[in-house]
Amino acid sequence: MNSGDVLALDGVSRSFGSIAALRGVTLAAGEGEIIGLLGGNGSGKSTLLRLIAGLLRPGDGAIAWWGQSRLDRASFKEIGVLFDHLGHWDPLTGYENAWYFARSYGLTPETARPRLDMLFNRLDLQERQDDPVATYSYGMRRKLALIEALAHAPRLLLLDEPSMGLDYHARLTLYTLLQDAAGAGATVIFASNDMHEAAALATRVVLLRDGRVIATGAPSVLIRSLDRAVRIDIRLTSPIFPDRLNGIPGVEGVSEETDSRGTPFLRILGRADPDGGTSAFLARVVTEVVEQGGRIGGLEVSAPSLGDLFLHSAGEGR
Repeated sequence: MNSGDVLALDGVSRSFGSIAALRGVTLAAGEGEIIGLLGGNGSGKSTLLRLIAGLLRPGDGAIAWWGQSRLDRASFKEIGVLFDHLGHWDPLTGYENAWYFARSYGLTPETARPRLDMLFNRLDLQERQDDPVATYSYGMRRKLALIEALAHAPRLLLLDEPSMGLDYHARLTLYTLLQDAAGAGATVIFASNDMHEAAALATRVVLLRDGRVIATGAPSVLIRSLDRAVRIDIRLTSPIFPDRLNGIPGVEGVSEETDSRGTPFLRILGRADPDGGTSAFLARVVTEVVEQGGRIGGLEVSAPSLGDLFLHSAGEGR
């Protein structure tokens, strides 16, 4: 563990019965980092967060927090968590719930009150803060859970799908709050299925598949690692057999997608020719589509995204 590391995992594995949830994960995190854990369902994101939070113990490997191999009471108070289970006391008001969390983490009344007032206002929950949580919608409960996680200004913040249930404005506020926390020196680690969110928010992403880390780095650096990568989106007016496109030299993934208007299209991820470039690769794709009797209603060629990187690294879409 380096002297500047807040967190270090060395070869961490965890199983539940015969199911291996994590396999040999090694990861370090420093002050001010925002790390996005990306992966499909069952990739190990939530298990990894719970291990870091001290709620689970690794079967193999070691975890160190601020250079210590165990979380003592003082260290626990430096961690803020948001997981999928929202543990609130429904008969109490939202403010009473948040007050309990803030005080249990050691905040004095003089410190807790302005901190909570700020968070309730930032997340537009101030008008409902004195209502029982039993009357809250799911989105309001998620906002309250965020307030509780942030109330004590933790040095390590762990969030599982933090934007779930939030509207667009609340998501932007969440991103600002997390960036502010990191700017003040906190380490933020969040799990997400939203590639756009991770690309916009994370300073580093960790791609997980089947409990293993398959890639890690800054989003822009990882995307650049796809040398000569090309993304082709094709809207068809007559059907073809998409799987046959996988046989084209250079094609590394084919998926059936739907745009914001509900129009289906094919997304092909591949690599341009070293000599012929993108034009030669595109010509092969279009030729195969036409030979199958497909009629092209629209075509767009672009650079790959973080989501494309995940599909490529995970070996999906083939």
